[in-house]
Amino acid sequence: MGNNMSNPFISIFSTHNLSNRTKELEILWERFVTKSWQDEIAGNIRKNVLDSWKRCQKTGVDPRQLQTKVALSKDNLTDLLQESELYQVAEPIIDDLFDKMKGTGYLVTLSNENGHIIYLKGESYVLREAEKMNFAAGMDWSEKTAGTNAIGTCIVTKHPIQIFSAEHFCQGCHPWTCSSAPITHPFTQEIIGAIDFTGFWGNAQPHTLSLAVSIAQVIEKQLAHVYMKVHNFLTEYYFQKAHKWKNDDILVLNHAFFVVKCSEKLKECFNLKHVGDLMVNLDFQPLIQELQKMSKSSNGSYNAIDLMIRGFKVLTIERIYFKGNVAGYMVVLKDSQKAVLPSSRLNFQNGPWEDVIGTSEAFLTALNKCYKAAPTNAPILLLGESGTGKEKIAKSIHKSSQRCDQPFLAINCGAIQKELIGSELFGYERGTFTGGAKEGKKGKFEEANGGTLFLDEIGEMPLELQVHLLRVLQENEITRLGSSRTIPINVRIIAATNKNLYTLCKQGLFREDLFFRLNVVTVHLPPLRERKEDIVLISEYFLKQLAKKYGRESLSLADETHHFFLQYTWPGNIRELQNVLEHAVIFSDSPVITLKDLPIYLMENRMTTSINNEQKKLSLIESEEKKVLIRLLEETGWNLSAVAKRMNIARTTLYRKLKKYQLKQR
Repeated sequence: MGNNMSNPFISIFSTHNLSNRTKELEILWERFVTKSWQDEIAGNIRKNVLDSWKRCQKTGVDPRQLQTKVALSKDNLTDLLQESELYQVAEPIIDDLFDKMKGTGYLVTLSNENGHIIYLKGESYVLREAEKMNFAAGMDWSEKTAGTNAIGTCIVTKHPIQIFSAEHFCQGCHPWTCSSAPITHPFTQEIIGAIDFTGFWGNAQPHTLSLAVSIAQVIEKQLAHVYMKVHNFLTEYYFQKAHKWKNDDILVLNHAFFVVKCSEKLKECFNLKHVGDLMVNLDFQPLIQELQKMSKSSNGSYNAIDLMIRGFKVLTIERIYFKGNVAGYMVVLKDSQKAVLPSSRLNFQNGPWEDVIGTSEAFLTALNKCYKAAPTNAPILLLGESGTGKEKIAKSIHKSSQRCDQPFLAINCGAIQKELIGSELFGYERGTFTGGAKEGKKGKFEEANGGTLFLDEIGEMPLELQVHLLRVLQENEITRLGSSRTIPINVRIIAATNKNLYTLCKQGLFREDLFFRLNVVTVHLPPLRERKEDIVLISEYFLKQLAKKYGRESLSLADETHHFFLQYTWPGNIRELQNVLEHAVIFSDSPVITLKDLPIYLMENRMTTSINNEQKKLSLIESEEKKVLIRLLEETGWNLSAVAKRMNIARTTLYRKLKKYQLKQR
């Protein structure tokens, strides 16, 4: 039986003449290990298997080896299983699967990232035979120890693989066939283990590899669900504690010492990555040692008064519990040297960033992340309320990237009918739609090829289209609607949303795998109310533009307007500020913008705010009387005679009420 090379991951494509293929492989293996090279070896052995053989030979694996080595003692294995989330998630899945495949002669195993078997299920007679080569829990089946085998080789190559008979580098494995698929961490995308199906070569089936891949995906999805719950809990914990420690910096880690959330200052000063492994950061080794001590201690918190991390002093460390188990740790640090954020030293006044206005620390921190990520091809997820300038930031990122000479296209996923988003993004072939363009139509991905596509309100994208977007990110190709032909594309994705994608994932409204793909670089754009020191700068920027647009002389804010702008909460953010100023410029008869030039709704809001602030001092009747009085004053333009007449009171009584409620015309 010839070796079909159309799929390099599968060893056998038919169950016919397995014995002949076994004999062929034995001959080829013998020639390789005895170094009696023949030209036909490379042509009859899959490249990934031959590459593995060469790695084994280079590392000194004994091809005549009949057994692999012990990796974990019984006690070590017990401890590992108690702490392993992979095992806790995978064990019920494997148990359920094995109940349905009894009698097939296959073992189902779970290995960790080192290729050590940590769990297996199988029928007793198969287990007894497998034990002869030390195929059991606690054994080392890494490629460097056990030679070419599906478990170890799939971990090395990071791809699923089937190994049949003498494709195994070590002779003790030749009676067997195995199919294995790697399991990746839902956040870091690193290999954390492998699922494997092993049986006698006479029972070999092509489909066992696809089954291994499917089960690995089921485990990954369940892991993602578990991690998302804990991750959300830890993220919420961070924000709860941030108010208590507002003058200090907080770092929240999960139980494996991965960063979940930290202050922007810590992120910038130590180059911390979202869901990055803190154990690889040399600065934090003393902290890791303390955390490891604490994990073995029964105390709930630890005061590390003498622990310093560069210029930061550790004030306290607390365990964080989720459903009775330690989910992570909160570390509170104080900047004893008042470290300067790198973002504050960057000059954003020229080039692509010159129209992005702001000097507040929160805004510069966000801008610095965009500035650093811009030259890369990494997807960027911009989070922020409506009107915070996400599209303007996206354009600046594009202009300062290597794609600056290529198209920048934007599409609002929430402003297009759900039925039309697919054709807008991916295009369609001729004849796909009644009334569509006769020659078909390119989608935004094709039009943006080589450049950047900005997907605004990504949280509004229908679930059925999210899988197509995920494929684009993974495969760099699209398929037009009504076509089966794939079109290669090279597009950088910048997505934006004002929604909480974590919550949408929990509600089943957003795909977790797509979220993880988009969440490579996440930037939180602060709302205008959290960067009030920027309000005047942004106002001056818009006033210059509006003066030019409407042919006016230089415009400025009156002191009272300036004061009001700083007090107002700006629910519509920068977009609202721009609209308010344009309204004022149109209706102002003076170069100085006063309160009377502003939209009426702002004055109503101002009055309501004033009322609410004084509500506790007034009785219910007085509060209602004040509201009526304010409304009449606004309606009449402060014509006191008209107000007195409409309230059916004397003007002297009206004066007393104005004084009582501290109402003055401004």
